[in-house]
Amino acid sequence: MTQPKFEQNLTDRKLGHEWYGWDGDIDAHEGFIREPKRLVLLLAAGEIFVFFLFVAGALWAVAPRLDSLHPGIVPACAVLLGLAFALALIALICLALAVVTGHPLALAEKITHQLFVRFVWLERFAKLFGVSKDRVGYSLVEIHNALSSHRRRIESNGRILCLAPRCIERSNIDEIRATVSAYDCDFYVAPNGALARQKIVQLKPAAIIGIACERDLVTGIRDVGYQLPVIGIANKRPLGPCKGAFIDIEELRSAIITFRRQLGLDSPAAQPSPIPVGEVSAQ
Repeated sequence: MTQPKFEQNLTDRKLGHEWYGWDGDIDAHEGFIREPKRLVLLLAAGEIFVFFLFVAGALWAVAPRLDSLHPGIVPACAVLLGLAFALALIALICLALAVVTGHPLALAEKITHQLFVRFVWLERFAKLFGVSKDRVGYSLVEIHNALSSHRRRIESNGRILCLAPRCIERSNIDEIRATVSAYDCDFYVAPNGALARQKIVQLKPAAIIGIACERDLVTGIRDVGYQLPVIGIANKRPLGPCKGAFIDIEELRSAIITFRRQLGLDSPAAQPSPIPVGEVSAQ
């Protein structure tokens, strides 16, 4: 089935909607997450192993019945199951090699996109081992960012668009605005997911830098569907979700420089100038 373009996916969705079930426990909240890329790779490998183990067990359970129908059915199913298991592992190894070596592979991007599409299964599997949804999301976004950074060239006449949620604290918004302005990028504070997508359709950017929590980065990158280059920056949330969040400006600067290099642009010699205290963003 052909995946719909992001222009067709303008469902009204508030940024931060996945936090509606949060219990308000600041002490238990994971506001500062750092997870390696290998977390998702290990979880995906474990999920593949468990799935094929379950299928193999089911095949063994019904083997006598299948043998009564035809003696060749069980061996044929076993061979097909083994081939499918091997292909799944090879695909995961290709993704790991692309991340480690820095060689852009279309196959690796497709595999990563499937991990985004099936994130709910990764999340449920990780929960069995006490790994939170946000930690898995951070690791997956890091893999996606690594693949985006490995691209040699972006063929587009568009500009770089930085999207941020309204939960970012005001002083950090001013820093973000100053940084994107210094590098001649577009900036938009998106109150909800639908307006963020509409801004993408309106501006037709060459690349997007998305600032959000891990949950919204996962859904946002999944919805864009790899039709545009995206680098996601996970915010820090010391006060809990959707309040007083901030990002490391150096992460933003690094993402901008990465996309400028891929677009064939020269980074400006001047560093971003500070914004006077009290200046308010127009958006």
